[in-house]
Amino acid sequence: MFVTFDRRVRVALCVVTLGTPDRLWRCLDALRAHESRHDFVVTVVVNADSPDGARPEVELPLDVDVELASMNLGWPGGLHRARARTDAELLVWVQDDMTPEPGWLDSLVDAADAYPQVGAFGSVRVDEQGEVLLSNAGAAQPPDDVVHWNDTDRTAEQLPAAVTTYDWVTSRGLLTRARAFDDVGGPDPRIWPLSYSDKEYCTHLRCHGWDVALVPAARLQHTMLQTAPGQLRVFLLGWREDWFNRRWSAALTRISGRSSAVVEHPCADWRTVSAGPLEAAIGAEASRLAVPLGRALAEETRTAAHWHKVREDDLVRQVEHYRRAWEDVSGRVRELEVELTARVQERDRARRRARRLRRRLEAVRPESPTAGSAGWRARVRRRLRG
Repeated sequence: MFVTFDRRVRVALCVVTLGTPDRLWRCLDALRAHESRHDFVVTVVVNADSPDGARPEVELPLDVDVELASMNLGWPGGLHRARARTDAELLVWVQDDMTPEPGWLDSLVDAADAYPQVGAFGSVRVDEQGEVLLSNAGAAQPPDDVVHWNDTDRTAEQLPAAVTTYDWVTSRGLLTRARAFDDVGGPDPRIWPLSYSDKEYCTHLRCHGWDVALVPAARLQHTMLQTAPGQLRVFLLGWREDWFNRRWSAALTRISGRSSAVVEHPCADWRTVSAGPLEAAIGAEASRLAVPLGRALAEETRTAAHWHKVREDDLVRQVEHYRRAWEDVSGRVRELEVELTARVQERDRARRRARRLRRRLEAVRPESPTAGSAGWRARVRRRLRG
């Protein structure tokens, strides 16, 4: 059950959020109301979403632990801060648009107790009707192209019946052992603010000999809200893909076909990055401006989309106008064609009648204009009548 924050409680739910959006309150309410056989605490790291730092609009619940970051640390950076605030044995990563289903946490903790060789356990995303949705877990294939790893996820088609090892699980609702977290140095904070941090963490665990598994009974609803606006998110995805592939493809090739193995790999080298006061100040400011930049790009995209829609609607109206005009003209052309056909037929009938009349006149014409004119006229009248 949820208890007031205490560093020594075995299970800690780590919530990382950007600012304090409305969905955060719904998430915290759901976590605090979640029923479990295991005592758990909640710690919240609020990443700054403005140049002035994190400033929650309302007070967060007093029974949860809160850290207000002075900059946007991103998802992995926020998890590091949450890890430092607890001595819990088991850490559960919570996104602020998650709602746990009944039995979610118990299923994760029970799996951790039953499978000591597994360093991270993933949850399953479902909709409001309980139907399994993508993406949950899969294979690291191809090892040199992380963008296609989601294509290996078959959990929505056939969910395993029991805890099953995979190459990667997603970070929403992920339970990891604090010992495994410390062993690999946590997720790489350079994968900022979010993209591929779960796949990097799972890959790193596997290279240390820790397995990664999915827990089918651990289910949650997740709205897939993206904190990074679209244009910025697309850029960041591409920014890290090549870096990720170059960094991990060799190690992944070495452990191909195995759930895990201790192999040579780049290990938490972010800790060796040297940064003096100058670099730290610039980095902090760059972190602060990224969110306003993303929002400005999003607004620019929305504005462009609005005017594109206005222009599109105008073109649609013009096309409809010309379509109706074409139909009207086509209808009038068909009417004229019918009328013309009728007149041509009438003309042809008149010509045929005129030819018949000429033949009849030729047949009764006298040899001399004056000879038998009365009789000739009578014959003409009879011919015309006949």
